[in-house]
This record gives sequence, structure tokens and C-alpha cells, in this order.
Amino acid sequence: MKLTKTFLAILCIVTFSQVVMAQFPNDGVYQSIQTPATIPALPAYGESVIDNSLPSAIEITRVTQIFNYVDANGDPQVWYPNHGYSKDQVWNADQTLYKISAWKVFNATNFEETQSLSNMYPAYWSNTNPDLIWSFREDGAIKKHFISTNTTETVANIAGYESIKLGPGEGNIDKNDHFVALVGKKANGDLDIIIFDLQTLQVTHTKTLVGAWDDGGANFPKYIDWVSISQSGDYVVIMWNHNTSSVNNPFTENGNSHYGVEVYNTADVQYQNRIVSYGNHGDLGYAVDGSEVLVQFYGNYGGGKLYMHKLDGSASNIVLSTHTDFGVAGHVSCRNINRPGWAYVTHSLAAQSGQIVAVKLDDSGLVEHFGHHFSSSTSYEQAPMATASPNGDKICFKSDFRTGPNTNPSVVYSFFANLANPLSIDSEELSELKVYPNPAKEAINIACKNNIKNITIYNSIGQSIKTIQVDNTNNTHINVANLSKGVYYLNVLTAEKVITKKIIIN
Repeated sequence: MKLTKTFLAILCIVTFSQVVMAQFPNDGVYQSIQTPATIPALPAYGESVIDNSLPSAIEITRVTQIFNYVDANGDPQVWYPNHGYSKDQVWNADQTLYKISAWKVFNATNFEETQSLSNMYPAYWSNTNPDLIWSFREDGAIKKHFISTNTTETVANIAGYESIKLGPGEGNIDKNDHFVALVGKKANGDLDIIIFDLQTLQVTHTKTLVGAWDDGGANFPKYIDWVSISQSGDYVVIMWNHNTSSVNNPFTENGNSHYGVEVYNTADVQYQNRIVSYGNHGDLGYAVDGSEVLVQFYGNYGGGKLYMHKLDGSASNIVLSTHTDFGVAGHVSCRNINRPGWAYVTHSLAAQSGQIVAVKLDDSGLVEHFGHHFSSSTSYEQAPMATASPNGDKICFKSDFRTGPNTNPSVVYSFFANLANPLSIDSEELSELKVYPNPAKEAINIACKNNIKNITIYNSIGQSIKTIQVDNTNNTHINVANLSKGVYYLNVLTAEKVITKKIIIN
């Protein structure tokens, strides 16, 4: 017996209310799915495209746009603002806001600017307070910025150093906003590891590594790639610079060799163990079994393997093995602090499938395909460098969507990617329906290949807002001025089917 069209419409609505709760792509064995020969057109700011080439369709939304300005000399300049690195957290703690570098903060629903940041470089979201941004300044000032009041205060000053860095560049705060590990450059070339307590706003311990900064510049030491606190705050991890020190040519301190990746206690910065002899692109996170780990590509040349090294030194496990996509031309993010047990891996090159995948940190071999990045990656700025949201349900990556060569500046935008709403991904149906403008403020126009019977508007959690009856025409106009800012879904009922389209009201 055939289902009636009315019942189909009801079924569609019920299904919609269920799928809006879905968060993650399907788990499965890794597939090397090459970037499609024909890629989607570069979406406009706030607009989305669908990557249908994967086991689960992925919605990709552009969240930055070109910025034109005039410099101090009166000359016009062009900048492509983007989120930066794979270990930078883009979203605040409740994922309602996102920041682009230390430049501006935006609403994560409608992509409108919330406020500009000033004198906050570098800027790091609090992991516990969605209203708070921390800044660890080179001059030793530690600042707190509150979004709700747009106020900044200097809460501490660390003196005695030519320069102070978090990382530099690849460090993070622990998941409880308790500790951070900074590096300080001394005038004589020594490097101090500085443990700072964010609760008491005091330095709790320092450890001097004689000559470790050496003749490196103000921004980067010669012998250390990065220093970071672990997510628990229990460990300090040092990745020694593999370009200047290795097993055969280590940095030495009092006769002790330093190389690879070393782990220290946070409480007293005492050496615990060397978890791997060669440090590569990687991030600190949690395995499924609750162990803290460094997730990184294997060895000097990648070797087609992804490893997790337990920080307590008890084991090093291959998470994914012998797949050529997992080379060194990629990045790892474990910024998904509310979803432990996963790492988010970028394959930067199209020859390595050009995908972004979440990898389960156990021996299951399971992954989630989070889409292709569609970047030409012809410059470092265009490297996708995907970073995970705190809940792990979204990623942010960089791409030029093959539209821009390696120029100065390189063409590049930031994008969000997440599991697509199954009711809005059919490319054939989307070609039958056009909704514009989107985002909208006052009204939207709807053009459909078939005559429209009615249109129902749903909010982001599947609740019906209102239904508009349409007199069997294929063009109509809807006033949305009374809707609050946010994401909504239109169910457009025709004589043939129900088509769903996501809209943004700003």
C-alpha cells in the first residue's frame, strides 16, 4: 500500500526532528576517497555547500571573507583573515562564538561580528568559561578579556625575560583552566619553562634549560619546537626541534641528551620519560582508555602511520597503519576536549586524498570522514590545518577552494564542516529549489521547479515555528523580520515531494 503524501510529509517532519540531534558522521574503516574531479563552487560568506562524496554527507560553510584596509602609509592592502593553526581553538567553551586569530569574535550561528579584539595577541579561549579569552603577551603581561562586557584586564606580569611565549605557537591551557606552560627567553640564550597557575595567578615553578634558546630569534628558540601543558594539567611536554637536534646530534644539558618528545611533571618540572625519539606534527589528547597521549604522524617521513604515545611512557600504539594518506603533509588536532578518545587529522595534499578525518584512539581502526578541504595547498597559508570544536562535532579548516594561486597574500578562507542534515543534501532536490537571500534579515524569496503547496519553518531543534499556505505557485515571498537571529529550516511541500533548505536569519 502506498504512503499518502500527507503521511510522507508527517514522516519527513518526524525524521527531521530526530536528525537535527545527530552530530557525527558514520564510523567505519578508513577509505582513501579522492577529492572529486568537479568540486563545489566557492560558497559566499555564510553560505554552505555539500560534500556528497563521503560515507556521510558533510556540510561546509564559509565563515571568513576578504578584508580590505588602508595601511599607515595610506596604501590599500588586502588580507585574508583565517583561524591559523590546527592546535588553536576557534570556538569558545559552549560553541556559541568563534574567533579569527586575535582579530575579531563572531556569532557562531549567523556569522555576524560580535566585537573586535585589540591588544590581545595571541588570544586563547578559556576551556571552561565561554565568556573569557586569555592572552599571554611577549612582554610578560597576562590578560583576561570578557566578551559580555568587552573589557580587558591585566591580571599578572612575569618579569625578567626578553620574550615570553605559549608554545611558542603550539601550546595550550589545560582543560580545567588551571595551568599553562610558557617559555621565557633570557638574554644569555637560556630558556625557562614557566608553570603559571591560572587560578592563583602566580608562577608556581620554573626550570632553566641552559642554552636551549641559544641564537634563535625572538619568536622561536633554536632547540625547542614547542612546550605545552597536557589536557589534564599533570604533564609538561617538550618537543625538541628535529631540524637542529636528533638522536645523533642532541641538545645536551649537564651531559644529558635531550631529543624527541620528553615528558615532565607539572608540579616540579622533573623529567619523567622520553615517549618517542622523533617528534612530528601532533597534539596532546586522551585515548579511549583514559590515558593521556601525544597523537602524531610516524617518524621523519610519515611512513603511512598514525601513532599515539602514552605520556606516562607505558606504551606507543599504532592507531592507523601503512596508509599512504597518513604522511607528514598533514596536521593533528585534539582540541575536542569534550569528546576524548578521538583525534582529527588533516591530509593536506590532494594526492593524499585531501580529506579531514576523526580517528578513534584505540585499536579499532575506526574513523569518521569529515569532508574534503578542496584547498590547492600551494602555500603554507593555504594548508587546511583543521581544528576540532570542543564537542568534536565541527571542524574549522582553511581553503582557497582551488580559486586562488599562491600570491602575496595567498587566497584563503576559513570554513566550518559538520554532518549535513540528511533532508537538505540531495543535490537534485537542491537544484529544484532556490532560496535567496541567505542569510536574510527582512524577507526571503523562494523559487521552485514545481508548484508549492505550503512552507513550514522549523527552528534548529526541530520545533515548528509557522506554516505558510501557498496557492500552487512556484515563486513566493516570505517575511522573516519577526524571527530571531539564528539557523532555521524550510520544509517546502510540493505535489511531488518535501524539500528542506537551511536558512540563516541575521
